Amino acid sequence: MEYYLYMTWDAPDRKQARLKYYGRQVLVNGGIILVLFYTQLFRLDSLMLYIYVGILALITILQIFNGRILARKQGEKITKDEDNASLFVETMFDISEAGITRKDVNIETRYHWNAFVRKEETAQYYFLFISSIQAIIFPKRVFKSAEDKMQFEKLLSQHLSFDAEVGHLMK
Repeated sequence: MEYYLYMTWDAPDRKQARLKYYGRQVLVNGGIILVLFYTQLFRLDSLMLYIYVGILALITILQIFNGRILARKQGEKITKDEDNASLFVETMFDISEAGITRKDVNIETRYHWNAFVRKEETAQYYFLFISSIQAIIFPKRVFKSAEDKMQFEKLLSQHLSFDAEVGHLMK
């Protein structure tokens, strides 16, 4: 769910999409407010105009804050879908100089280091992308010690290409 939220809302490369969403909310409701002023629809009862404008301003603010909430709800819907249960089975990873092997009850997959096109990190996760939308997710809580985490980060820095490490920051 956190991965979905990151990919659809929180990722740095989604900034322009977030700004478009915010702008759309402001433009639509701001346009309605301008039409009300321009048509002087409430000229006889200006108190009603100010109440209506206040309500529209409040709706705009709520819509702006609601964008991330809607993305989270969509992520929760995806996680609750029984057809997606295979995404949440217990998975074992073997991380070595050769690459990363992922194994669960259904599948075993081996990734060579050059398979990863991008690495991103949040406060709680590492995302190692194998395409623009698909990634292996490593929760930071799985590292039992700071030494395990440092060893993982060392392997990443040794084996991931420079472009995978920082290329997404320059786009």
